[in-house]
Amino acid sequence: MAQSTLSKFFNFEDGRNLQSLYNTGELETMILQMKSKSDHLDNVQLNIAVMGDVGSGKSTFINAMRDLQGDDQGAAPTGNEETWMEPTRYPYRALPNVQLWDLPGTNSFGFELNNYLKQVKFQRFDFFIIVSQARFRENDAVIAKKIQEQGKEFYYIRSKIDNDARSLKMQGAGLNEGWSSIRRDCISNFQSVGVTPPEIFLISSFEREEYDFLKLKSTLARDLPNIKSNVFSLTIPKMMLEMTEAKRSTLKKRVWLLTILSGAVGAVPVFVPVSKPVPVPVPVLSSFTTIMITFAGWIYLRKQLGLSDRFVQNVADKVTNPSSFLKAEMNRRLPRRISPAVTNVLLGITIASCTITGIKHGFSPMAVSIFGAVSSFAFTYKLLNDSLNDRLETQQRLVQAALSRD
Repeated sequence: MAQSTLSKFFNFEDGRNLQSLYNTGELETMILQMKSKSDHLDNVQLNIAVMGDVGSGKSTFINAMRDLQGDDQGAAPTGNEETWMEPTRYPYRALPNVQLWDLPGTNSFGFELNNYLKQVKFQRFDFFIIVSQARFRENDAVIAKKIQEQGKEFYYIRSKIDNDARSLKMQGAGLNEGWSSIRRDCISNFQSVGVTPPEIFLISSFEREEYDFLKLKSTLARDLPNIKSNVFSLTIPKMMLEMTEAKRSTLKKRVWLLTILSGAVGAVPVFVPVSKPVPVPVPVLSSFTTIMITFAGWIYLRKQLGLSDRFVQNVADKVTNPSSFLKAEMNRRLPRRISPAVTNVLLGITIASCTITGIKHGFSPMAVSIFGAVSSFAFTYKLLNDSLNDRLETQQRLVQAALSRD
């Protein structure tokens, strides 16, 4: 499954065309082509990870989903001992472009769970099915939280439910009440760890016409378009990162060029009288020049990456999402300890304060020159680099909002 994010959804020619559209500033056309793809995801491969402890019945479940017995050719090996370390792929022919991945047991090989998730490359899967037998387990809760933290979805399966049925009959308890009790217990356990309860299925991989097995298959077929749409939406940031890489690199070089120029200008002190017998170096002109260089760079980045209200309205009209929604998403910021605007203001105040102190105490021309170079360099780089990152992130949020189905 090692592939770029773009190649998961677009063939080589389409991916290259999207890249070309972005590089030439045709962002609206690029968004519309991505929108068209998001409405037609039938040919996109979906990778479903089947997870659970050793002996939970996940391999037998995969065989049952594929209408195979354990000794059929191509069937997943079953048993309570696992010897493989890598996920194994099995095509699910009932649904085109769906692959079921049999992952090693979550309690196998003595891995701590976080190390296990790294070992199986947990994040590369699109959808998850957690298989558990007899009772809700601690690993089930942890894995469910990890899945929802990624924004992805999963089903929860209580396997070997035929064993529970026999136990209930021996106790003289009603099956329907027993099933309701199991479901309530699962829901309660998910809620207790802050996980939104998923679809829960009670199945037997050997009695495939009974319990929830057929319901599971029909539900997966029904949910498939929405699952693929969710996966597409989640990968938009990665797709944008791939497409913006070349332009980001080019603009970053421009930022460095202006930063070096600003630092060079800041290193040249201008001697003016300041109520003293001998003129002292005061970087008034160089400071003004530094500000103008920085402002020119800011204008350049705005021209290259800026999004006008008219542009946003045109996109909104064509994707049928309100412009107010697009603007709200564009202006949404991830929580940060200190915003870039605040740090830039603090940096400017610090530079001004140090300049005044240097004048007041009569620092040497060399000291003023060094300070001017460093402060001008830091000021220009910080402001322009923040502006570059912020504008690229704003574009990403616009694309994500434009392709949203909400």
